[in-house]
Amino acid sequence: MIGKQIILSLLLIAIMFFSWRVIFGLLVFMFKKDKSAMYVPSFNRHIRLMKHHLKLVRWKKLIDLWCGDGKAMRFFAETFWLQCDGYELQRFPYLYGKLINRVLGYKKLNLYKQNFSQANLKRYDYIYTYLLPVQMAEIEPRIFKHMNTHSIIISNSFQFAVHTPYDVIKDKHGKPSIFLYKK
Repeated sequence: MIGKQIILSLLLIAIMFFSWRVIFGLLVFMFKKDKSAMYVPSFNRHIRLMKHHLKLVRWKKLIDLWCGDGKAMRFFAETFWLQCDGYELQRFPYLYGKLINRVLGYKKLNLYKQNFSQANLKRYDYIYTYLLPVQMAEIEPRIFKHMNTHSIIISNSFQFAVHTPYDVIKDKHGKPSIFLYKK
């Protein structure tokens, strides 16, 4: 009985800590001068949608731009056996992702605390983004200029401003949710 109370107390503390971090992150994002990506993990409904509809080739390489804690990378590694690299600038999601990957035993997921602009995009078969339209418009020219001709961009929830997706995956309500792009 006492063990359950301790576990529930720790869970409540973790939920309060995470909620505080999200609220703090939103406030910082609203008032900071540079509008770099804020940390929002991929929603499970989008993960399920990708699991059922994407047909990715095993053992290929994926890069996650502004990967947060690496939740999407863990999904791609588990489901499609992809080798994943993720780039994140914010300290909390980066450290949280490193901790989760170590605890869960993900040794082939590489998290880098740096801007993805230093990455060679030609090395990757898949490029994953979950960014707001402002960031999508900002990175669009660089991605399409430096990506490989066979690469596929998987964009969660938001579209690029200039390029048109070659395929759109809709959720159960018919709302476009996952956008796929080629060069």
